[in-house]
Amino acid sequence: MKKHIGNLLKFIISLGIGVGLVFWSLKDVSTAQKQMIVDTFKKADYFWLLLLMIFGLGSNFFRAQRWRLLLKPIGYSPNYWNTFSAVMAMFFFNLLFPRLGEIMRCTILYKYEKVPVEKSIGTMVLERVIDLFCIMILGILILIFEYQRFYSFFAEIAAKINFIKLGIVGGIALITGGIVLYFLNKKKAVHDEIVREEHVIIAKLKGLWQGLISIKDLEEKWEFIFHTFAIWICYILMPYFGFRCMEETAHLGFTAAMASVFFGGFAMVLTQGGVGAFQIVIQKILVSYGIGEIIALSYGWISWSVQTFFVIIGGILSLIFLAIYNKSKKQTTEHAQQ
Repeated sequence: MKKHIGNLLKFIISLGIGVGLVFWSLKDVSTAQKQMIVDTFKKADYFWLLLLMIFGLGSNFFRAQRWRLLLKPIGYSPNYWNTFSAVMAMFFFNLLFPRLGEIMRCTILYKYEKVPVEKSIGTMVLERVIDLFCIMILGILILIFEYQRFYSFFAEIAAKINFIKLGIVGGIALITGGIVLYFLNKKKAVHDEIVREEHVIIAKLKGLWQGLISIKDLEEKWEFIFHTFAIWICYILMPYFGFRCMEETAHLGFTAAMASVFFGGFAMVLTQGGVGAFQIVIQKILVSYGIGEIIALSYGWISWSVQTFFVIIGGILSLIFLAIYNKSKKQTTEHAQQ
């Protein structure tokens, strides 16, 4: 119960911050400028946005196979299409609730492939660590190629921050969080319950650890590196081609795309589904490349809308596919056994 309340609280805060950022980003935008944003949606070349979605889909194809490689050393070889559909569903469920996607991804694989959840979670955590390492490399490359641009960019942002207000907001957040934690932890678990759960917890932790260290027994190391590299190339190609949907941003190259992936990636986890935060961060990045503020904000909204649409449609179709595909597979197996 306490866990559900905590998750609900995180969802409300995350979504609230996102909605607040949306209003903040639009508060100084005139009616004519808002109409300009609407017009950019109408004038955008959706062929390039289709390419953006195709490379997004491609990244999930590579991610699914990479996950299968990590599961192999611990004794599991799940069906590719079930694994891919679980990955697609993960992004969909993450839109609905923070971190729900990770849970559902592993639950789906357990339901259809009988991979223990604690073991698949271990490999998924390992994936997150690897992706964090990759995005840090991307950040280093941006720092090398675009040091002067982003040094000025961050200096300008820092100069505009009112640290007194920031301190007050931070203090209120800490106090609120402390009160919430106090009430959530007020009711202590009894000793007998802890003893009963001890063996279950130890077993699950062992499974989690087994998943985490699966990479040390990985036989297809070069294939794993290839899929990791391919995932991030797809991520960079998404904005690279996405920029071409608007005449004003069509000239932007790989460095701008890399910056969009790096900063946009962090923005996507700041608020629920990246709402508000993603648009603002992309706007600031494009402004640093000489794009007008309204056009930059327009692209941020177009890019976020297309990606969110892709995640929703892809997630729903994956759930439908899982039900139909596995029902058909089960019927085929039963028929063969008769």
